[in-house]
Amino acid sequence: MYWTTIIKSLNLRDCYKINDASIISISTHCTGLQSLFLENCGKITDASIISISTHCTGLQFLNLYDCHQISDVSIISISTHCTGLQSLNLEGCVLITDASIISISLHCIGLQSLDLYFCRQITDASIITISSHCTGLQSLNLYGCCQITDASIIPISENCTMLKELFVSFTAITDSSLIAIAKNCTGLQLLNTYQCYSFRSDKLRYEFFSVSKLRAVLLSIYPSLPI
Repeated sequence: MYWTTIIKSLNLRDCYKINDASIISISTHCTGLQSLFLENCGKITDASIISISTHCTGLQFLNLYDCHQISDVSIISISTHCTGLQSLNLEGCVLITDASIISISLHCIGLQSLDLYFCRQITDASIITISSHCTGLQSLNLYGCCQITDASIIPISENCTMLKELFVSFTAITDSSLIAIAKNCTGLQLLNTYQCYSFRSDKLRYEFFSVSKLRAVLLSIYPSLPI
């Protein structure tokens, strides 16, 4: 049908009964897709996303929020076929590892938004590669990525200076990251560091007064423990 060939954006949010058969059929008929939103489509597996990646190579926006069956196989396929990807949401995709994000960083260098909320297998290794290759990144969500440390956030602040939003709550970063962010990301508008227990200095609050465009900041500062 003609209409299937001109569809550019498809939002199936909360269509929890949608399965692989539906998505595979969509991918073969709607090859011009640029935006696909599959939030809370829990029945979707790698079979769907692999089919999307091979047929809809012009994809720019992909939201897989809480598609908990999606693994590295899907994201690596997306990265190699959909190299124009600008936004990727993997919030709640607990099977995702560094392999996916490293592949994204190498192939999708125009990436502007990356959401890895509670992807707890993600480590500094993949975020460092993002900082090296996706320097136009504007939004990064690492909320709950408990293996993330200063080793990756400092390079993010130094290389991704266009960053506007950064979520690093429940990570293992310290004062060093916050000072680097305040120094380098002068266009930052939103920063969330809630429950980062390694922050020790009240001076951090003052560092962020120098970030002129900052609209919201949530810092959790814990007093130094007595020796």
